[in-house]
Amino acid sequence: MRTFPRPRVVVSACLEFEHVRYDGQMIPCRTVRELMDFVDFIKVCPEYEIGLGVPREPIRIVRSGDEYRLIQPKTERDVTKEMDEFTDNFMASLPDVDGFIFKSKSPTIGLKNIKVYRGAHDPNVVERRSGFFAQKILDRYHGYPIEEDQRLNNNKIKHNFLTALYAFADFRQVRESGSMEALHDFHNRNRYLFMAYSPALYMKMNGAFKDEKPIEKYFELLRELFADMPSHVEYIDVASTIFNRYDTRATDKEKSWFYEAMEKYEKNKISLNGLLESLLLFAEKFDDVEILKQTLFEPYPLELMPDVDTERDREYAIM
Repeated sequence: MRTFPRPRVVVSACLEFEHVRYDGQMIPCRTVRELMDFVDFIKVCPEYEIGLGVPREPIRIVRSGDEYRLIQPKTERDVTKEMDEFTDNFMASLPDVDGFIFKSKSPTIGLKNIKVYRGAHDPNVVERRSGFFAQKILDRYHGYPIEEDQRLNNNKIKHNFLTALYAFADFRQVRESGSMEALHDFHNRNRYLFMAYSPALYMKMNGAFKDEKPIEKYFELLRELFADMPSHVEYIDVASTIFNRYDTRATDKEKSWFYEAMEKYEKNKISLNGLLESLLLFAEKFDDVEILKQTLFEPYPLELMPDVDTERDREYAIM
């Protein structure tokens, strides 16, 4: 079992922590609840922090020519300057963090599809963009694990977020150590996970060791790696590559069993975890230390893995 670092995550304060939403509510978020024992949260509510109070009149993004303004229609107050200054100061005060979870649909902290209006009292939406605070975070922390609460209800998106989050937290320790040995160890442990995400980027990561500043170069590439989620095809390619290590030692019956498992995964009859567990059996049988330490098999703590069958213990009447 892996020993995991403790990620640092910036989170919207209204998600499970404080009643600071514009209407005084606190919003439930299953992922945030699950992470409370595993990460260090840094809470933020930009609207509350600039003094808008709770409860407060809603604000909106208004486009005026080429400019975007943050306006409170009821009072006609323009809080653009206050929000820009707060955001800059907040980012300057942050320690090294590993990820972000923001409240969706917020004009300050929402990541995408935030309505931009023609005027403070005009109902017409002229475009959609990121919130004021969120846009600066996206610019500064490009490539970091950044998600909205509602999207994390999707298990595939959540898996990708947690995988990236723990990889970033792990690499933060490499950066803090400044050790080439730690960088090599990180690279080797993540070999097959990173190959599933992008074989081309993994090869560039190999080349980063020759750079004048290898850790910085490697981090630059890591920030590109999680932009796209692997498909089942990439996972099958990686599984095949790993199994080739055992091709001359596995029996014909064992080979047939594993190829059948790959076929079932390809046809969506077993989960990715089912396929990876099959591979682990061979790694354990042949005492393959290099494979047994791969993060591919446990990218984040088991306790954060989604339940396979959420209705397993539900009782049903037999007709």
